[in-house]
Amino acid sequence: MKSFKILLLTALLCASLCACQNGGSKTGSSEKATAPSEIITTAPPTDPPTGSMVVAGREKEFVYNDGDNNGETITYKLPMLNFQTEDAKKINEEIGELYDECFTTAEQEYADNKSLSCESLGYESYLNDDIITLLISKEEDHALTYSVFNYNKTTGKRLDNAGLLEYLKLDAEQTYSALKTQLEDDYYSKFKYENFPDDYYYQLEMTVGDEALTQSKLFLNREAELFAICTEYASVGKGEFQVMIAIP
Repeated sequence: MKSFKILLLTALLCASLCACQNGGSKTGSSEKATAPSEIITTAPPTDPPTGSMVVAGREKEFVYNDGDNNGETITYKLPMLNFQTEDAKKINEEIGELYDECFTTAEQEYADNKSLSCESLGYESYLNDDIITLLISKEEDHALTYSVFNYNKTTGKRLDNAGLLEYLKLDAEQTYSALKTQLEDDYYSKFKYENFPDDYYYQLEMTVGDEALTQSKLFLNREAELFAICTEYASVGKGEFQVMIAIP
């Protein structure tokens, strides 16, 4: 009888141990299923890291030194949009097409020990909500010229004047009317009819006509103020130059 009880207790103990082992396996399986795992994405994020949306696309430093150790350093800098969209690539290509010759000419002038005909080449970039603006300035013959590129970082699209005004929810007719008033005031402040009567009104119309206004380049500055790059046609010498006009 004792032997039977011993055998029965042994059998119950073995069954209990087996049950515990099976429970441990289930718990281990559950922990493995819920453990954190690395997430690998197949596509990079749309935006580059903050602060690197605009990077230096091309940069060159020219250092002059005369015999008296008087030095002068001129640095050319061009921007590049750090996005992989088609419009961003096209903007970068257009910047290269517009300004690569400046570098080539400057390198030759520098090799020939001549003063650079392009006195400065640089840029500023502004970010206002979704809109990135590149403003490139070039000084040559003591005159400044500008190029403007507006890019929506969320949609990945380049914005022309109409697109920028639509984004800003501004009426195009009212905006160009305000620009015309500001541009006329700027023109009147520089040129007087009595001094140049022959071509005064013809050149003024060239400056503030509808075609000239729509061909201006609108952009937002660092303070999100609306500006335009316009061409003024001088009433003397029949010259032309670019001006930066604030639009109230």
